[in-house]
Amino acid sequence: MYFIIQWDYNQPIFCKEPSVSIYPVGESLPRKDGKAKVTGKSKFGADINVRGQLYGAILHSPHAHAKIVSVDVSGAASLPGVRAVISGADYGNLFGSMIVDQPVLAKDKVRYWGEPVIALAADDLRTAKEALKQIKIEYEVLPAVETIEDALKADVLVHEDWPAYKILGGVHPVAGTNIVDTFVLKHGNIDEGFKQADAVAENEFYCSMLQHVTIETHAAIADANESSCHIISPVQSPFMVRSMIAGAFGYELESVRITCTEIGGGFGCKVEPRLEPIAVALSRVSGRPVKLVNERDEEFAAALCRAPVKFKLKTGAAKDGKLTAQSITIWWDTGAYATLGPRVNYNAGFAANGPYRIPNSFVDSYCLVSNKTLGTAYRGFGVSEVAHAHELQMDALAEKLGMDPLEIRLKNVLRDGQESVTGEVMQSVGAAECLEKAAKAIDWQNKPLSWTTPDGKMRGKGIACYIKVTGTPSTTSCMLRMNENGSVTILSGAREMGQGVETVLPQIASSVLGIDAEHIIMSPVDTAFTPYDKTTTSSRSTFHSGNAVIQAANLILEQLKSLVAKKWKADISGIQFKDGVFFLKDNPSLSLHIGDVGKSGILKEEPPVIAIGSFGSKDVFDPPDPHTHQSKRPTIMWMMGAQAAEVEVDPGTGRTRIIKIGAAHDVGKAINPSNCLQQIEGAVLMGAGNALMEEMIYREGELVNGNMVDYKVPTSMDADFETEVVLVEHPHPEGPYGVKGIGEPGIAPTPPAICSAISAACGHRITSIPVKCEHVLFRKK
Repeated sequence: MYFIIQWDYNQPIFCKEPSVSIYPVGESLPRKDGKAKVTGKSKFGADINVRGQLYGAILHSPHAHAKIVSVDVSGAASLPGVRAVISGADYGNLFGSMIVDQPVLAKDKVRYWGEPVIALAADDLRTAKEALKQIKIEYEVLPAVETIEDALKADVLVHEDWPAYKILGGVHPVAGTNIVDTFVLKHGNIDEGFKQADAVAENEFYCSMLQHVTIETHAAIADANESSCHIISPVQSPFMVRSMIAGAFGYELESVRITCTEIGGGFGCKVEPRLEPIAVALSRVSGRPVKLVNERDEEFAAALCRAPVKFKLKTGAAKDGKLTAQSITIWWDTGAYATLGPRVNYNAGFAANGPYRIPNSFVDSYCLVSNKTLGTAYRGFGVSEVAHAHELQMDALAEKLGMDPLEIRLKNVLRDGQESVTGEVMQSVGAAECLEKAAKAIDWQNKPLSWTTPDGKMRGKGIACYIKVTGTPSTTSCMLRMNENGSVTILSGAREMGQGVETVLPQIASSVLGIDAEHIIMSPVDTAFTPYDKTTTSSRSTFHSGNAVIQAANLILEQLKSLVAKKWKADISGIQFKDGVFFLKDNPSLSLHIGDVGKSGILKEEPPVIAIGSFGSKDVFDPPDPHTHQSKRPTIMWMMGAQAAEVEVDPGTGRTRIIKIGAAHDVGKAINPSNCLQQIEGAVLMGAGNALMEEMIYREGELVNGNMVDYKVPTSMDADFETEVVLVEHPHPEGPYGVKGIGEPGIAPTPPAICSAISAACGHRITSIPVKCEHVLFRKK
């Protein structure tokens, strides 16, 4: 087991159990993509240019909700250098990941401030931007759905006819309402559970709308005609984007090619098409490749965001702190179109009760549309938000019972062999150990939960945990190819976007083959030759692709055994492989190290050594009941962990300063420990931003802080607190070497742990994030 004794921003200190393995699983190898990125050699979306390209620009809606009365593009079209101008009347094609409801360009009406209305392409960007100013559009402004409460009233409908759209699956819109999806999870008898309770807590919680704020904005180049198209873009999920583009434009699937650039940050906002459909439409009209790159204000207005969400919880417990019942109602505001909002609703619904044993529970969750920008996947797929609610509710219940917040969690946290709220009997559960180690990291037992410093500042401690699903069922395939010199190339659709997959998959292949990981590389991702992978989301890549790589690597060994047997004129059954060496069972002195295969001559004039590995989770998936969502196994992998926080609050200004975060996450098995630590460290800072500063603010349907001055994100100056990370290892029986996911989970318990600590410090319960100075200074009477 690996763990961090101390972690700061200069040097991690590892404590490592002795290992006899000569292969690199469990070793902190440097990231393979690191050198290219720090030296500026990596090519991102905006860095790419192609011969003959035009430059695209988009005119966005100035209204949240309005009919398009008339459009005059003649002034723009007549400007020298303008090669194409299109509107929704030309390309009103629809696309969508779950409901096909989103137009390439707004047709007939606009549904959010910033929605693309007109697109054009010109010889240079300056001409394109100037041409936008010549476009004249007349709108008839309509009443807008601005809040969750507005959406529930349904006095105004964002979409008048849900049945008119094609539904791709797993979505349940309610006709005549703004409800695009519903999710219900029932377990036990909720009424009986509350009758058994000695204490009941009822509260409402709220999480704000957030922007992903990736360093790289959205970008795309499309070279398209009526029969085929080629897109170059920093997408997270190329095969999903390929399918959606094919559906929107009527292409055969094999006629759409997605070539992936490096991704300058994803976090969910590059899973679905954004600029790609518009670039395709412009290229089809102009007959030339078209490049589109979002400016930062366009990114805020018309890219994607994390949906705001409101919770109502009622939780009951016996005198000893054992939970008896919990009911949860959730309202997600997914913006003007469905996007992946229903999937967030689904994933978060399964996690909404936290990693606790609750005999009676009920989750009633709604995904709503409004006249705001689009809410979609954001690191954690809704789990960070539900953790905010269920963990602050646990604090409130602990207060009612006079219990320590850590004690009530340990009393109820799931253990191996216990039944979850889905009906699954849980195994490989590390939540309790994570809670204990996170608490220990901030000296939970030896300090009070709140105190005042000598200079009058208020200190407080808080703790939070979470449970998270991964996308199930899903399929991944990988190809391994041995090159003439004995090196290996991995072809995989898993996208490197900072989580380290281009390092971890070679490490896994190395552990099977015995080849130095330095001699195993990842091929660029291109749907023209890369094997299928459903998507790079949901912290699934190491688990799924790792299993596929192991399978392919073992097939490579079988092919090499055949070639070795041929060279030695021996029967293949007598060829053995151990510790990177092929040898003859009856004559061990006859041997060949796999690192010398390229020099041995056995690869010359022989069939290529290529193998396909695949992994799918359909066979172990228990489809949830559509009415109750009960399932004996709704996910192939549960992720769990905990974070504890110590904060300092200034009673004069209400400003909060984080002192220390203790983080403990069950990673199953750390293939690359330093990479796991980096993921958690980055997630902690990102979560701190969610907790204390990030919020998209709308006034009368218009985003008023859509820029990097008014929208605050944490910088290195905000990373001045101590973080201690512990990697807990409870191996997963089906994960490669016991792996579980870690790309997203580090963010989930961060905001509730910080929020809980602030509540302890200032002496009253904080219920919404981001926590503002006025929340701290205001005390309920």
